[in-house]
Amino acid sequence: MTFQEIEFALKVNGVEQEDVQTLITYCKTKGTDYQKLDEMLMEMGYDKVFTDEFFGWVESENEDGDEEYFYSEKIYHRYGREDEDDL
Repeated sequence: MTFQEIEFALKVNGVEQEDVQTLITYCKTKGTDYQKLDEMLMEMGYDKVFTDEFFGWVESENEDGDEEYFYSEKIYHRYGREDEDDL
C-alpha cells in the first residue's frame, strides 16, 4: 500500500487527523508494518484496520496475480469520546 492508501484507510475507519499523521510519520521513518500499525491504533483507542481478516485490509493475490483488498464500510470511532454533534 502507498502512504496515500494507508491514510485513506485510516480516515475511512474514523481515525482522527492527528493520529493519522502520527501513523504516517511512523511509516515513513520505520517502514510499513501493518501489525505494528494495528497495535498502535489499538493503543490509541481504535479498532484494527489493516490485519483483521474479516474487516481489515488484507493484501493478497488471487489466481490471476491480481491484488485483492478486503475492507469494512463500518466507521469506527475512538472509545470513550462523545460525538461533537451530541454536545
